[in-house]
Amino acid sequence: MEPWRGRGGRPLNVLWLMSDQHSVRALGCYGNGVVQTPCLDALAAGGTAFDRAYCSYPVCVPARFTMLTGRYPHHTGCTGNNTPLPLRERTAAHHFAHAGYATAFLGKMHPVDGQTHGFDYYMDFGHYYDYLGPKTAVFTHGMGAEDSGCGSPWITIFRDEGQQRSPWVPPDTPRHNDTLEVRELLPEEDHFESFVARETIRFLEGYRDEPLFVVASFLKPHNPFAPPAEYAAMYRPEDMPLPPWTPQHLTRVPAQARAWAVPGAGTPEGDAWARRFLAAYYGNVTHMDACVGRILDALERLDLAADTLVLYTTDHGEMGYEHGLRGKFNFFEPSGRIPLLARLPGRIPAGARTPALVDQADFVPTLLEGCGVTPAPGSRALDGTSFAPALADPASEGKAFAFGEFALPRRPFFMRRETRWKYVRYTAAGGATEGDAGPDEELYEPEVDPGELTNLALEPAYAGILVEQRARLSSFLEQQGQAPPGDPALPAAAGPR
Repeated sequence: MEPWRGRGGRPLNVLWLMSDQHSVRALGCYGNGVVQTPCLDALAAGGTAFDRAYCSYPVCVPARFTMLTGRYPHHTGCTGNNTPLPLRERTAAHHFAHAGYATAFLGKMHPVDGQTHGFDYYMDFGHYYDYLGPKTAVFTHGMGAEDSGCGSPWITIFRDEGQQRSPWVPPDTPRHNDTLEVRELLPEEDHFESFVARETIRFLEGYRDEPLFVVASFLKPHNPFAPPAEYAAMYRPEDMPLPPWTPQHLTRVPAQARAWAVPGAGTPEGDAWARRFLAAYYGNVTHMDACVGRILDALERLDLAADTLVLYTTDHGEMGYEHGLRGKFNFFEPSGRIPLLARLPGRIPAGARTPALVDQADFVPTLLEGCGVTPAPGSRALDGTSFAPALADPASEGKAFAFGEFALPRRPFFMRRETRWKYVRYTAAGGATEGDAGPDEELYEPEVDPGELTNLALEPAYAGILVEQRARLSSFLEQQGQAPPGDPALPAAAGPR
């Protein structure tokens, strides 16, 4: 396709809006009638929504750098939240800067180390802490009650060996994710999302006369599940509908995924926790949505909207108590499928939906093709396939399958999503442990069984399809030089490249 241009033939701007842990189930434009997302719904109404976009690695750092590089984690070696992207990997920022764009990343990159990954202008949590000053302790108390360091990315590498929690947090502070009782007691204007929105708008105002490649990246709806008071008040736990599933279903969930079951899942106590969780999570979603709206309003005010390709997506989803699970770390639809919205007035159809298959390695090829940008010198081969044809024509067939992987290299499992089937393979190294039996393969037909409550891999009638899916995954992994040892159905592994 011919590259898109702005008015007068000027280079097209890119505004890439990104959130963290936003389930595709938690958006009005994807069918949720409880959560309020008016700004993202309006973005969808003005553009195209993708119904089959998938996360390539359901955890923060590898997913983000797959999106920014167009290369799968097994090629970059970025396979966990503690593994930085190698310095010589080129990102979209390198490509667009080489083409003369002003590039900016504002918000959560979760870089793990000190790199800026090619961006000219970069503001992350460190700058937010400068803004907060003494209030930093309030924010990091809420984030640090989690033991991941995800809200304080540098803590991941700077904390002492063996220290599992943020040094900002007293050792006896309860884990927020378990109790939902730790609160980030900051006014709305001091929340990270509000800071990111303001700083993004400031950048747009200051550099509006240059071709722009801008990423605005929010922490919400990722934990802590502590929205500003006015957004928390919008959702009451007792009003939260719970997803349909039965406790017996957990026996048909792979053991590695079952480790993320809500304590007491399926009991009154577990259901009560889930309702409190969903109310807080939806409050986070709605606050993030409002901050998206502020940026989009500024784009209109600055007369940039007609010349700007806007993308909205997230790094991975959130189970939200489906299958009794929380968090991500698997390829069930709430975790592995992601929202993807795109708008470019006059060129991307408004109010359209597309079934084209997408995974996160496809973002960079799409942006390069759509904007007519060539890769920067020193770039390595891209893994993804451009979905620009589906942006121009939502009926476009798209690529043959979306691919995902997780838990490399210790306990790997893989997803291959075709138009009809979703196949997930847990390897011998990553399947059931002794005394905790469970399936090591999953086969679903998502259009027929959107809740993925029937694992067809356990049904004898689907044995032939299962063999076919296993062979297709094996063939792809062999082409990629990537598969773990120990599984006779899969080829031997190669290292990053």
